[in-house]
Amino acid sequence: MMQLNTLFPAYRFSAVLLLLALLMGCETSPFKESVEGPDIARVHEFSEDLLYELLVGEFAGISGDLDESAEHYLQAAEQSNDPQVVARAAHIALYAKRYADVIDICERWRKVSDDESAISRIETIARLQQGEIEQAIQLIESVVIVDGQVLQAGVGWLSHVLKKESTAENALQVLERLSVDYPDQAYLLLLQARFEASAKNYGRAMQSIDRVIQLAPEISDAYLIKAQILSANNRDDEAVAAVELAVEKRPTDNHLRLQYARMLVQLKRYDEAWMEFQQLREAMPENHNILLSLGLLSIETGKMDLAKEYLQKLINDGSGDYQAHYYLGRIQQSQNEIMPAIANFERVLGGEYVMDARIRTAGLYAKIGRVDDALAKLKALMKQSQKDSDQIRVYLAQGEVLRAAKRHQEALEIYNLAIKDSPKNTDLLYARALIAEKLDRLDITESDLLTVLNYEPKNANALNALGYTLADKTDRLQEAKEYILKAVALLPDDPAILDSLGWVYFRLGEYENALKWLRKAFAQLEDAEIAAHLGATLWQTGKLDDAEKIWKRGLELQADNPVLLDTMKRYQDKK
Repeated sequence: MMQLNTLFPAYRFSAVLLLLALLMGCETSPFKESVEGPDIARVHEFSEDLLYELLVGEFAGISGDLDESAEHYLQAAEQSNDPQVVARAAHIALYAKRYADVIDICERWRKVSDDESAISRIETIARLQQGEIEQAIQLIESVVIVDGQVLQAGVGWLSHVLKKESTAENALQVLERLSVDYPDQAYLLLLQARFEASAKNYGRAMQSIDRVIQLAPEISDAYLIKAQILSANNRDDEAVAAVELAVEKRPTDNHLRLQYARMLVQLKRYDEAWMEFQQLREAMPENHNILLSLGLLSIETGKMDLAKEYLQKLINDGSGDYQAHYYLGRIQQSQNEIMPAIANFERVLGGEYVMDARIRTAGLYAKIGRVDDALAKLKALMKQSQKDSDQIRVYLAQGEVLRAAKRHQEALEIYNLAIKDSPKNTDLLYARALIAEKLDRLDITESDLLTVLNYEPKNANALNALGYTLADKTDRLQEAKEYILKAVALLPDDPAILDSLGWVYFRLGEYENALKWLRKAFAQLEDAEIAAHLGATLWQTGKLDDAEKIWKRGLELQADNPVLLDTMKRYQDKK
């Protein structure tokens, strides 16, 4: 320290320039946004000792030593009459969490400045951090209350300070005290209701918010807070009714209507939400987020043509983000518009949907017979994937492409490689089990499914797959039935599981039970494989014409289904 002080006069000019650079916006200063530095025109008036404290304080701050920086700035504040120097000292002490020093510096600050609002804002934080509630309240009043009235901007500042710089208990203590002294100030009551709701004091929060609505029914946020309180108490219908009433009173308040629409979406009341977003679109036709929301809601409500129109408009306007391309591709994929879907998926270049878009693109290439192109795209995607979860998704996609192409041995090899890297991943184990069944490797199928169930005893799909495999491929029928009944208990209305239950009863010779469950399964999902099993059971019970009708329907659904074709041949050859 002595050496720097001795040398300081020789470098006074350059040191002043460096100090100015630091104080007036050096990018490396950790305090750049806290407060402006001293006025350039006045820096030459500073004594060498003051300049020394400022310079060393800044260097300490740059190096990350906040405590050292605050110490030197404290010395600078005691020496200087410059309000900006003292203000900066207060801010740096606050950053360093030296709250007692902040309070002392604020007293010094008042002697050199009449900016009481700025001083009180800083001192309030220090008082709150030290739990000095009474002193903090007095300071808050000087900022928030003017001529007995609450400043809305001041309440915004208070909300920020109480959230960041106070405990929830102290924040409520401050607000309750202010509400006693200023009982009819709507914005203070609104803030109090927010904090009471956050603390789950719902009864008191409701009292506060009802008083806000009584005092100032024009404050739209009050109705939203009331709705949040009601929702937190599982009173969703009342919550919606509260905001709906507010929208009726204030039909041109687009902020309120938007929150109402979003609430309806959260409650999955999509048709009503769609109507609200339609009105918002009329009020704000250039708002792209509303148009995107309409597109997504149109998908949820089955209005696919409208959804395509909204999403395409976003894209045509040049405002369509990757979401618009992604969801338009999803619609086109569902409508078998393969090449347009691929084009949109390939335009998804970033965001959370990029991986799914690439995988869907590969699946579509496979669907039109370009299996090797699909695999090449997935191989390239594997090289790009950094996360283990993404690599697993790509492995699964590769296996699915190969399975659909009936290249079962290659699919098995892919899964073997994936499971070597992720031996406990149940999705990979389940997928390999299904492929192994296609290759009659029942040892692998049973082992993998039992491993899945060891990790996830209530995995209904694994229970069903194991039960169905045992029922279809072995004579271990009672064991198969136990697995399938466990799956039914978990997913009682799943048509694939009901089909398995019907099939195990068929294999046990309990044909009436088999018919009961297979008919229920087919009623829920008209599927070629379920048709095969139902037809076989009808045939076995002498209902040949009914069996033929069911099989015919199965062929209409999927003419090349191997289970259906094999079943029909086996029984019809016996005629």
